[in-house]
Amino acid sequence: MANIIPNFDNILDIAVEAARSAAIGLKETWMNSDASVLKRTKHDVKLSADINSEKIITEIICQNRPQDGIVAEEGGESQINNNGIWIIDPLDGTVNFSHGHPHFCISIAWLWKKEISVGVIYDVVRNELFTAIRGKGAKLNGKKISVANTDDLGQSMIGAGFGQLTPQSEEKNNFNNLSAEVQKLRISGSAALDMAYVACGRLDAYVESSIFVWDVAAGTVIIEEAGGKVCLWHKEKPFMRKCIASNKNLFSKIIEYQVGFNPTEIKPLI
Repeated sequence: MANIIPNFDNILDIAVEAARSAAIGLKETWMNSDASVLKRTKHDVKLSADINSEKIITEIICQNRPQDGIVAEEGGESQINNNGIWIIDPLDGTVNFSHGHPHFCISIAWLWKKEISVGVIYDVVRNELFTAIRGKGAKLNGKKISVANTDDLGQSMIGAGFGQLTPQSEEKNNFNNLSAEVQKLRISGSAALDMAYVACGRLDAYVESSIFVWDVAAGTVIIEEAGGKVCLWHKEKPFMRKCIASNKNLFSKIIEYQVGFNPTEIKPLI
C-alpha cells in the first residue's frame, strides 16, 4: 500500500485545510498584538505562535496521512525515508509577525519519492492562497499564475534574504554584486512569500545564500509550475540551502553575480 501513488489533489486538499486551520489562530494573535515570545536572538525570535501553528498543521496531516514523514521548523524530522514527506514552516516571517508587520505566511510542501509534488503558501493577512501540483500548474486563489517575462536584469525587481549563519563576506558580496545590476532589491523578511511573488510575477527573482528547506520547498514547486526555475544548493548544515529562483530569462544572468553558487552541486531536497 505504501508504494501506491496517492491522489495529489487529495494531498493538496489536506495541505490547504491545514494551512487555513492554523491561520485562524495566527491571525487572531497578530490582530490582538498578543505574540508570546519564547526566545530572542540577534536576528530572530521564537514565538508560541510558531509552535501552536505547527501543532495544528501536523495534527491534520497525521490524521490524514499517518504513514508520511515530516520535516518541520519547530518539531524537527521524523520518518524522512518514507515515500511521502511533508515540509512545514508554520510561520514564515516570524520577526515581521512579532512587530505587527503584515507580511508573513504558512508554507507547506509535500514530497513524493524525493520530488516536491505539492506546494501551498498561505498569506494569512491578505487571504492569498498560492498552490501548485506537479504537472498541473500554479494558482493564486484558484486562478492560474505565471512568472514575469522580464529579460533585462537592469529592469528587474528581485527579492533577497540574509541568512544569519552565512559568512558576512559572501552575503555582502552577493548583495552588492546584484544590487549594482538590478533595478531594485527588496528584503521582505519572508522567503516563502518572496517565492510566491516570483511565481505570480510580482518579483522577477529571489536569492538567498543561506536558507532552510522549509522556507523554500513549497515555493519551489509553485515557481516551477508557474514557468520559472529554482535551484537549491546544499550547504554544510542539515536542511540549509543556497537558493536562486527566477523566471528562466534571468536565471543565468543572476548566477553570474552570486558567489558560491555551483549548479553541479545540486542534490535532492531531502
